[in-house]
Amino acid sequence: MFPTALQDGNPEVTDAQILHYGVIGGDFKAGFSFNSPGTWKMFCREECEGENILINTTDVRAQTGRYSIEYKIELIYVLSVSISKLTESDSGQYSCGLGGSSSSASLTQFVIVVAEALLDGNDDQLKHFDKETGSSLTVGCSFKQPGNRKLFCRGECGGHNILVDTNDNRAQRGRYNIGYDSGVLYVSITQLTKSDSGRYRCYLSGSFRDFQVTVTDAPNIYKSNFPLCSCSAAGPSATTTGSCTPSLTLTGSTEQPERAASAGVLLYVIISLLIIIILSSLTVLIICIKRKSSRGLRTRGNSEGTNMEDVNYENFTPGSTREDSTYQSLDPAGRDQDQTYSTLTHHT
Repeated sequence: MFPTALQDGNPEVTDAQILHYGVIGGDFKAGFSFNSPGTWKMFCREECEGENILINTTDVRAQTGRYSIEYKIELIYVLSVSISKLTESDSGQYSCGLGGSSSSASLTQFVIVVAEALLDGNDDQLKHFDKETGSSLTVGCSFKQPGNRKLFCRGECGGHNILVDTNDNRAQRGRYNIGYDSGVLYVSITQLTKSDSGRYRCYLSGSFRDFQVTVTDAPNIYKSNFPLCSCSAAGPSATTTGSCTPSLTLTGSTEQPERAASAGVLLYVIISLLIIIILSSLTVLIICIKRKSSRGLRTRGNSEGTNMEDVNYENFTPGSTREDSTYQSLDPAGRDQDQTYSTLTHHT
């Protein structure tokens, strides 16, 4: 079997399925023949349904973005499909077809493998590829002379260094693959590991192309867990006041990212509510203090204007006698400067 897109999660295809190659930045074009004509022409990514439908038309020619089709009637009925400016993500399974309606079209499935580079031997410098663990790599090696024997090797082609050795146009051995199409030998490695780092060679009947691969670990996204406390009663963080030291745990795992995000949002909401409650309490307290201070404030008049005097009355009732009832003298001329309060006695 040969992996369709040489990427994780994509299905594999059997040797009976149609396989085509392309190079990043290049254009892809392939023609497919049908036994009967069709009014409707379709070009799809994987199955022809929903958003996977790239083109669905009754015209002889049509284009949508980078995708285009062309229908010709020669000795047979031919539908050509094209993709311009290939990217690595264009690798995968496709369908195209003809039919009397879009729902009854006869479909042909095929696979496109996009190589990251095409080595033609004109560059004196060794081509280098930086990859991450778990990814895949496909390289095209172009040769002027055709040949039958095709090799994919690690280092020089000899002994245990030979990864794939075949006379066929397609072959696979474990994670290593060979595909030959129009003078180009495509070699692939899937599910790369750090141990795959090194020098490789593609070989066709006496000629070869070399390239270098460096595989590094994929970057981990560290997430933080924020428990309120991570101490026990007997632990060194426990104290007589019941306080403990919060712990911060860093982990490279991506498990339960939604829970971590929710905990962070909840923490911010709680802090915001506490701040609002504290500010509201302070405001109410200040208002109460001001109102209480203004209850004993009175305005009394004299010939010189209006003076603000503080008068303290305690349960004063006409007809009663209170030796400790007090008032503040209102006569500036008859008041001792040191006298502040006088005793008021009511006689019945």
